[in-house]
Amino acid sequence: MFIKNLSIIFTVLISIYGRSQSNSLIVFSNVGHVFSLKVNNKQINSVPETNAKAFNLGLGWQKIKIATSLDNKEIILVDSFFIADKYTNKEFTYLLSESADKLTFNSIELPSAPATPNVPEEPKKEIPLVDNSIYGKLYQAINNKPVFFNNYNFQTETCDAVLTDIEISYALNLLSKCKDDQLVLLYLNSILENNCYSTKQLNQLVSVLKLELDILNGVKKGYPHVTDKENIHMLLQVLKYESMKDAFSQFLQDQTDILKQKSMACRIAISDQKFNDVMNFIKGKKYENERTYTAKKQLYFNCISTSQAQKIMTLFSHDREKIDVLKSAYYALVDKENTLKLINEFQFQETRDEFSKFLDSKK
Repeated sequence: MFIKNLSIIFTVLISIYGRSQSNSLIVFSNVGHVFSLKVNNKQINSVPETNAKAFNLGLGWQKIKIATSLDNKEIILVDSFFIADKYTNKEFTYLLSESADKLTFNSIELPSAPATPNVPEEPKKEIPLVDNSIYGKLYQAINNKPVFFNNYNFQTETCDAVLTDIEISYALNLLSKCKDDQLVLLYLNSILENNCYSTKQLNQLVSVLKLELDILNGVKKGYPHVTDKENIHMLLQVLKYESMKDAFSQFLQDQTDILKQKSMACRIAISDQKFNDVMNFIKGKKYENERTYTAKKQLYFNCISTSQAQKIMTLFSHDREKIDVLKSAYYALVDKENTLKLINEFQFQETRDEFSKFLDSKK
């Protein structure tokens, strides 16, 4: 047995006024070592895993203890780090080395997920609808709530009919009467997912949203349902910030690359040597966002198996990057019948459910 002691001190003195501390810590192995983690003498994972996450860490010193083994030799790592005021409400990531004999600081980022997923408040019921009235192909009002019709065929990615301007006016009227922002988002997502519409109509629908990020997500969600994709760049006008415009432009480029990926009609995975080159190229990027971008680009032009996809997932510590890469890799997979195995690559049930829903949409 041997013990390694490391100390990383983050010290910047900035006052935080009245804000609660909700920091988190992720420790992971990108080569598959399993370990148990204690933080401040509290056991985090009862069963050894390749990654573990601790929530609700306050300011000050945090003590880490890792228990693992390699070649039948027990390894205990003891580490500590200091959370200063500047790093309130952040997520700290550590990497367990390939030889499992040391921890390496990896990154400080915004939290990837809460300990308990946020549950939207129950929708308010005082929306004035006329019971049993049918609003075109959009929805029927039942018990003072809209029940949306599903007009979209996920297999053919088409609708029997496109929403008319009158039906769009029904939608806008419904959304304008909602007194709850979460309910607006819930209804809008149902409208976007269940129908086909023009670029102009999509612009009208997402314009009811207040948050720029919700608008960006709305136009992304609506993209497959747009009937005049040659006009899709008009949607850049509904986004105010350059960062959001850039994100949407990158999304559109990804859609073009996905079409190229589909055209490969993947049947045979790349060789082990080629795959190792791809892995090393992705691994060579220092930051998670760079790795995500690089991985997606590589998988637009290379066919892989689900087992190779699982190895690529070891290069990422957060669910948000993993699901982004796996969604982009779908048409590159040569054994799509095994994609359900990839659900276990996610740490949180919320992400597993999202990926399962994504796979269902591809059937």
